[in-house]
Amino acid sequence: MRNMKKPIIGLTSSIVSHHNIPSVNLHTKFISSVKRAGGIPLIIPIGTEEMSEEYASICDGLILTNGEDVDPYSFNEEPDPQIKQTNENRDKLEIALVQQAQKKKKPLLGVCRGNTMLNVALGGTLIQDIPTQNSKAINHHQKADRPQPTHSIQIKEESWLYELFYTSTMRVNSFHHQAIDQLGKNLKVVAAAPDGTVEAIEGISKCPIMWGVQWHPEEMASEAPTMQRIFDAFIAKCVHND
Repeated sequence: MRNMKKPIIGLTSSIVSHHNIPSVNLHTKFISSVKRAGGIPLIIPIGTEEMSEEYASICDGLILTNGEDVDPYSFNEEPDPQIKQTNENRDKLEIALVQQAQKKKKPLLGVCRGNTMLNVALGGTLIQDIPTQNSKAINHHQKADRPQPTHSIQIKEESWLYELFYTSTMRVNSFHHQAIDQLGKNLKVVAAAPDGTVEAIEGISKCPIMWGVQWHPEEMASEAPTMQRIFDAFIAKCVHND
């Protein structure tokens, strides 16, 4: 009987200053969620765009994580006054990773910034600042504790998200001011907030899978274990036999 190999899951990261030293940064909740789902986490640092093909080859799946705003330049727009910190090099790396993952048919999951970045990598655009560009906007940047859900979303049936949770509505946490505007190529919306903000997407093609969520399931999983299903299901898609 052939042994099941644990999948290697690439996780993108950001840069923070630690004692004035630029350092790789990734929320540990991502590591925990990947490990619980049976994956081996591999952190991908910024500044390695030229290695995107190698990362896509090594990894069985890729997760685009949270972090800075997506640079409007990455979707051919000038910055809104509300744009915060960006990192052009991170954008370039993640776009390259998405392109390589598609070529090699590797599963992709985008979380928060990663959801919007997945859309941009496939030619889509973003709402740069929800509060000033949507007159009906609800609060998408909560002050409540990170695991706490604060607004509802509507989920479309016959979507990957509905198949996981068997419900057409649920509550999620929220820490963003950018959102998907024009959809990227071969993507469709599978969940939205009451104000119309896109909350989840999926690829039209099922091979490889492309999933994206605008909230933080890795944060919610500590108090709402059902959110771990997103990582469990994603990593199950990445598993292969030797």
